[in-house]
Amino acid sequence: MTKKTIYLGKIKLGWCTSCNLPILDEAPCEICGSLAEKVQISPPGDIRPSFKKELQLIRKVIDEQYGEGIGKCLIPDDKIILLNKVSYSDHMDEIIVDGKVIGNIRFDSFSRSWQFFPKLIGARRLWKAGCSKWVKVDSGAVKPIIHGANILGPGIINCSKDIKEGEQVIVLSPENEVIATGTAKKNAAGMLMKSRGMVVKPRDYGPPGELFLLKGGQNWEKAIEANKGILQIYEQDAVNFIRSVSKSYDKPKTVAFSGGKDSLVTLLLAQRTLGNNFWILFVDTGVEFKETSEYTHKVLKKLGLFEKLLEKKVDPNTFWNLCEKFGPPGRDYRICCKSVKLGPTSLLIEENFPNGCVTFIGQRRYESEARAREKKVSVNPWVSKQISATPIQDWTALHVWLYIFQQKVPYNPLYEKGLIRIGCWPCPASKLVEFETLKKEYPALWEKLRKQLEKWRKKFNFPREWIDYGFWRWKNLPDGQLKLLKELELSETMKTRPITKEKLRFKIKEMQSNSKSEERSLEVEFNSAFDMEQVANFSKILGKVEYLPEIGSIHINLKDSTCDIFQNGNFIIRTKHPEMAKKICGYVASIVIRAMRCVGCGSCIAWFSSCNAVSLKEGKLKIIADRCTHCLKCLEAPCTALYANS
Repeated sequence: MTKKTIYLGKIKLGWCTSCNLPILDEAPCEICGSLAEKVQISPPGDIRPSFKKELQLIRKVIDEQYGEGIGKCLIPDDKIILLNKVSYSDHMDEIIVDGKVIGNIRFDSFSRSWQFFPKLIGARRLWKAGCSKWVKVDSGAVKPIIHGANILGPGIINCSKDIKEGEQVIVLSPENEVIATGTAKKNAAGMLMKSRGMVVKPRDYGPPGELFLLKGGQNWEKAIEANKGILQIYEQDAVNFIRSVSKSYDKPKTVAFSGGKDSLVTLLLAQRTLGNNFWILFVDTGVEFKETSEYTHKVLKKLGLFEKLLEKKVDPNTFWNLCEKFGPPGRDYRICCKSVKLGPTSLLIEENFPNGCVTFIGQRRYESEARAREKKVSVNPWVSKQISATPIQDWTALHVWLYIFQQKVPYNPLYEKGLIRIGCWPCPASKLVEFETLKKEYPALWEKLRKQLEKWRKKFNFPREWIDYGFWRWKNLPDGQLKLLKELELSETMKTRPITKEKLRFKIKEMQSNSKSEERSLEVEFNSAFDMEQVANFSKILGKVEYLPEIGSIHINLKDSTCDIFQNGNFIIRTKHPEMAKKICGYVASIVIRAMRCVGCGSCIAWFSSCNAVSLKEGKLKIIADRCTHCLKCLEAPCTALYANS
């Protein structure tokens, strides 16, 4: 289930073989002056350091596959170990040691377990370390194998006796030289029968070669020294960008801080450029890890920036209320971002910078295709008063981490727990393996999420695998997940979630003419009765409203037109201008959906700023009639309710 190759930018990794250190952008090594050799890694090339928890995991997996103590031989303590995330259905990293990819470690969705897949260079190290999974072939099989041929039964001389079908093995020549790695298609007994047919499917292969090993003794201080010149160039480019953007826009300057590594570097660069003449925006979504909120306060105090913090705390129940109302969020159904992140950010800006602000954000092209397409300066329609600027757009994760290590600033402790991305802990964009980490590190949080998912699983009448294999993270399963569904022999009824809340839909009846006047009437019927109080409140956007609760009707006066809304879900538009009827119908339908499904996220608040005709208290949006100018610009505002209903 490997995904297509994605190129998001130039791959920026070289290696000084003299100092055995990574070099950014293949620049000369600042220690010895040697030109770096290009490291052959897979795109997108967002290389990063391997932290203690990850190193422990890699060694453990290698030990389980090849024998106790083998992992430490391949992943020593005295060398720089890098990881490169590559495209895969869940999570897979290339492991870089001595400037070479020695293998891949991936989390298999089917078995829900980690597996190590050695490259040829890694296999030679495995053999030297005493690998327990090997297959030896005769001299006649060597030439075909080093050109990629399958390993067949008749060519087997011997093999280790504990090989099981499906395990990763190394393939040896009669002279005990490593010529291939691959997947065993039979167990040891089956191989030794030497019957016709494939016994190993090769993954990497090549002619016999020397064992490639470089000296140890490296650390991150030396890596920083080797890259100080290129780090200075990247820092200066970012400083120049921040300075240029700041001069271009006469608005308050801010930094969006999430508690993650990228926003930390952006914060440091902003402080270097602007001193303390900027503000920090932090939205506690209510589903942040406790460590993130604590770390945010701690690092800002250390940097002397705590007084510049503008924090928005979202009610912790907001996310769970959304789940109750609309069902679990999904990668293709991001109601949570709109409600607990973007909406509150918009409110925070409206409260502090009513005329808008410039915000420097820690966004990088190597994170995703969507971010690679983003301009360095842009405006998100969900946060319309924020001009976003990205000073580290062209940095890889290794640039970011080396800069953090160089500046000796504390980073979020969650990275040391094996978390790669820092954000909301129930985020559906998380990998399946990240939820496995959540189960181990934060069992109480996982249990809270599981209970919520269990409610919906039962409503949908889905099997437990819907939760166990993370299928809940989509409304409509993509191809890779459909393939997993098939491998697990599960029903395809899970490929699309049932409707969690009936969508508000309407149909327009035929326009009627009044024979006694030039007036036309258009009747519209919704599939739901109306919450009249809410609809009456939102209807003030259109014109003067007369709400008669005793008979369940709302009368709206518009220019040369009227609209009567009834509790049963119908409304009638009367106008002398038939071309306006359908336009008014669109306005009323938008108002009805916004009113009936409003979650009080605040995404629309900025769109009311010219008239200040709205208030948001305790999650309730209220239109202030005597301030509204009926310009209808607010109906262009992004809306979680409309998004969820689409």
